[in-house]
Amino acid sequence: MVTILAGTLIFEPLEAFFYSLIGMFLGGSLGFYLGRILGKKFVYWVAGDKEKVDEYLEKIKGRETVLLFFMFLFPFFPDDLLCSVAGISKIKFKTFSIIQIFTRITSIGCTILVYGGNLIPLHGWGIAVIAGLSVLGIIAFIISYKFADQIQEWFVNLYNRIGNWLKKLFKIKK
Repeated sequence: MVTILAGTLIFEPLEAFFYSLIGMFLGGSLGFYLGRILGKKFVYWVAGDKEKVDEYLEKIKGRETVLLFFMFLFPFFPDDLLCSVAGISKIKFKTFSIIQIFTRITSIGCTILVYGGNLIPLHGWGIAVIAGLSVLGIIAFIISYKFADQIQEWFVNLYNRIGNWLKKLFKIKK
């Protein structure tokens, strides 16, 4: 978040958005592949805490897509570590990339607009709005953790329906 805010001071908001998106996607992809190639020992080294990594792996096991999505969406999780943890999980890089693109667009955009003071001021009523948004974010994460299996099933069904619709639309046989 600090680099995004610094970027908004150096560049125009749109430029800061694109530079941040590119940098975060490339950095996240590198972290993912370092985890995938170098394995758990690398992730343990990055985290500095084997138990913490094992705790994250256990929490996301079987629900990687939904939980990583929400963990990346909110600023209070260690994104760089999560990229490496994703690399040692069963998640595919394609899925990881889709999660990265969507969540990074959302989090960078919100950071620039909300925390950059461009949309919501960093004083007065803005503080209450930012606090309220933070509380809503925490509630959304708790709900996503509790209902991760159902949410993941819903997304898989939606993905399959969209895929089938596109196949019919473009008359693709498979």
